[in-house]
Amino acid sequence: MEVIRLNLTKKLTTPISVALGYFDGLHLGHQAVIEEAVSYAKTHQIRSAVMTFSPSPNVFLKKLTSNRLLTPYQEKVRLLTKLGVDELIILPFDEVLANMEATDFIEQYLINQGVAHVSTGFDFRFGRKGEGDVALLATYAESFTLNVTAKCELEGEKIGATEIKRYLSDGHIEKVTQMLGRPYQLHGTVVTGQQRGREIGFPTANLKLSEAYVIPKNGVYAVKVEVEGKHYFGMCNIGHNPTFNFNDQICIETNIFNFEDDIYGKDITLSFDHYLREEKKFASIEELMTQLDHDRHYVRSYFKLNLN
Repeated sequence: MEVIRLNLTKKLTTPISVALGYFDGLHLGHQAVIEEAVSYAKTHQIRSAVMTFSPSPNVFLKKLTSNRLLTPYQEKVRLLTKLGVDELIILPFDEVLANMEATDFIEQYLINQGVAHVSTGFDFRFGRKGEGDVALLATYAESFTLNVTAKCELEGEKIGATEIKRYLSDGHIEKVTQMLGRPYQLHGTVVTGQQRGREIGFPTANLKLSEAYVIPKNGVYAVKVEVEGKHYFGMCNIGHNPTFNFNDQICIETNIFNFEDDIYGKDITLSFDHYLREEKKFASIEELMTQLDHDRHYVRSYFKLNLN
């Protein structure tokens, strides 16, 4: 997939079918918008694209110093490539774009760029103070065709990034999986930790995140782990290690089952399947070891693994 950072001095050279939005999470609702744009492109033999913004409009408008995302840049690129998108077009969200009238946005970034088809969600807004909406896009029928995807729901609840972040913060991982249409994942590099887990028979891979992901609720999880293209099962603790030595920084540590390789400095991916319990401070190392034995047995049973 080609990544294009577009500004008003550049111009696309071929007609495209565009999925328009910010798309943090690339959940089922987003996928429906994008898949429609890709389908249109294939039918009409043109290129498909996702047109989005960087940084997040929310970050720029609220002047946030940091912003954790469900799908940071590299994660978004990886998932869009899987969806068969030809181009990721990134518009710089700055003072110019923030203050651009909605009609000017349409003229300059859609019509002047040769967009033949626009696919977007029912609640997409754009232009100064969000004055533009799908009704305004529909008035440009002579310039491009338009598809508006209706609200995507799960059990009567809207599927959206806000809802997914709330479920992550509450530990409702199964809901997150349902809304995303896939397990929630974290990517990063294994770094050296305090190695206390190894001392008590539960060695862990300590994850340094590759990007600013939304981190799930502190606690213990059943996870799948991808290491160098191979897949394993394990249990992950997110938190501050209160039993050993409280760490101000959140640690993401995973005990990978039946795994003894040295993977320091290597990339791994964690896929979150189930939330077991909250992190807690134990009265002794022995009490912690007893709980970890119970957690491991539970996770192996959850994944229907051999318990011997």
